Amino acid sequence: MFRTPILAFAFLSAPLAAQQAPAPIAPADLLRHIAVLAGDDFEGRAPGTAGERRTTDYIVAQFRARGLEPAGDSGGWLQTLRLVERKPDRATTRWTAAGRAVEIAPDELILTGREARASVDAAPVVFAGHGARLPDRGIDQLAGADVRGKLVLILLQGPEIEGFPSAGERIQAVAEAGAAAVIAIVGDDVDWATVAAGIRAGMTQDPATPMPALHGIMSMAAAQRLVTAAGGDMARLLNDQPGSSFRAVALNARASLEVTTLVRRIETSNVIGRLRGNRATGESLLLLAHWDHLGLCRPEGEDDRICNGAVDNASGVASLIEVAGRLSAQPRPPRDILFLATAAEELGLLGASYFAENPIVPLASIVAAINMDTVAIHPAGEPVALMGRGTPALDRLVDSTIVDMGRRIDPDDEAAAFIERQDGWALAQRGVPAIMVGGSFSNVALLNAFLGGRYHGPDDEADGQLVLDGAAEDANLIVALAGRLADPATYQRQQRPAS
Repeated sequence: MFRTPILAFAFLSAPLAAQQAPAPIAPADLLRHIAVLAGDDFEGRAPGTAGERRTTDYIVAQFRARGLEPAGDSGGWLQTLRLVERKPDRATTRWTAAGRAVEIAPDELILTGREARASVDAAPVVFAGHGARLPDRGIDQLAGADVRGKLVLILLQGPEIEGFPSAGERIQAVAEAGAAAVIAIVGDDVDWATVAAGIRAGMTQDPATPMPALHGIMSMAAAQRLVTAAGGDMARLLNDQPGSSFRAVALNARASLEVTTLVRRIETSNVIGRLRGNRATGESLLLLAHWDHLGLCRPEGEDDRICNGAVDNASGVASLIEVAGRLSAQPRPPRDILFLATAAEELGLLGASYFAENPIVPLASIVAAINMDTVAIHPAGEPVALMGRGTPALDRLVDSTIVDMGRRIDPDDEAAAFIERQDGWALAQRGVPAIMVGGSFSNVALLNAFLGGRYHGPDDEADGQLVLDGAAEDANLIVALAGRLADPATYQRQQRPAS
């Protein structure tokens, strides 16, 4: 395990000397950063910790040394966001149906409050299907229902329909309609223990996210008992109103809930640097990688408590830093290039989402975004996958650059399965053409081996199992690609075709 001193980067205090033909990025260049960022001194880089401060200080020093200028809040390097973490603590519940008590056991229900203490008293219960509102598809499962002050049951799992809102989005929609509590029913085809473990681990959000006073999950068996006691039939509720015709159903049931929640406020930061172009084009290319990981991820007393996050994603940050150095050491392209090290990706792409909602330049002026994540798992020579295809001009330029660099294009689209799990998705959702380019996602067998092994565990360390020759090859490809994307003569942004 590498234990690099925190001050190992202090000598990099002046910009690197410019040169016309900088040396290609080598595996050793990446390893130097990974060894620091994934060292035990950085404690797994969790947002809001001393490990975060060491991480952002390191990235700032590296950006400054490579000739970038600060592009964060108030002329600094950081863009600060405030988050709130909520973990369920204790709950007391009373349920009645048709005037009689219904027993729902503690292990069939997990509740979290918006605040440290929250309650509802004798709230009427409504079943609202999936709780979905998609006006453009003629679906509004809350239409005609008054859910203000009520407890609303929805189904956790949505149908496999492209663009169908997530459970979190549907809970927010029901909350915005005025519900006092929203409980998602976990279907029998989903492992309750897995879902429950995720809920108990807590959720971190932007405090402005609309949430009901109480929300949680309930087993299907408990929901069926409640519906039956209320004189209803769960099978009929699920099947009698198919598709867009579904409307919320009031049940002859009430719930009183008293809940305590562990609430923690977190302040964390994106790091943003800018490489000025040689012309005032009013446009920028965005390169990004998330710096955060899981921190102390094992209980006190364990031999190794730190999830170091070497591959995920010290490797991506190392690539971001070295790409910045190579681009700053060669003639500047016309457009600006922004370098964004995001916070809180592991908590739900929160740093990237915050940047997208509070951009330092208009989103329409960002011609493309390239995300770097989990890059240190494949050897050199792998075909290059492009995640985020769909913008023809961008796709063509990426493909031609791959070929010009003497590499092969991955012919399949297996990488698309991961597109919503990375920071580029937060930008793509707001119209920015966002891609990932490299070999990590072309060899899905290698990727799955990592995801099923060292991923999110204490052994994702800067050790002999890192594979960096492919990562260096990909980083050099991004240097070449960035030079072309930052030049209006070779690339103009196009809007993605409507899906």
